[in-house]
Amino acid sequence: MSGRAARALAALALAAAACATPPEWIYEKPGLTPARLDHDMTACRKEALDRFSIALLPAQRVDREAFNRCMERKGYAVTPAP
Repeated sequence: MSGRAARALAALALAAAACATPPEWIYEKPGLTPARLDHDMTACRKEALDRFSIALLPAQRVDREAFNRCMERKGYAVTPAP
């Protein structure tokens, strides 16, 4: 394989990885309103932001484990979507 073909293949692999969607999660809490969920998710997104990662979209810079721990501290049951 030539150097040019190898670089093209590597670029394609990176592009595919960037487009991959992260697993979906379900956040449940008794008496939850959409406004409260939005407020809590915004706060946890800020807390879980990985400032050292490089990503095309800000949502891809969130440390999902830290985000889920934050949501659990706020009283949510965190489960992967089926």
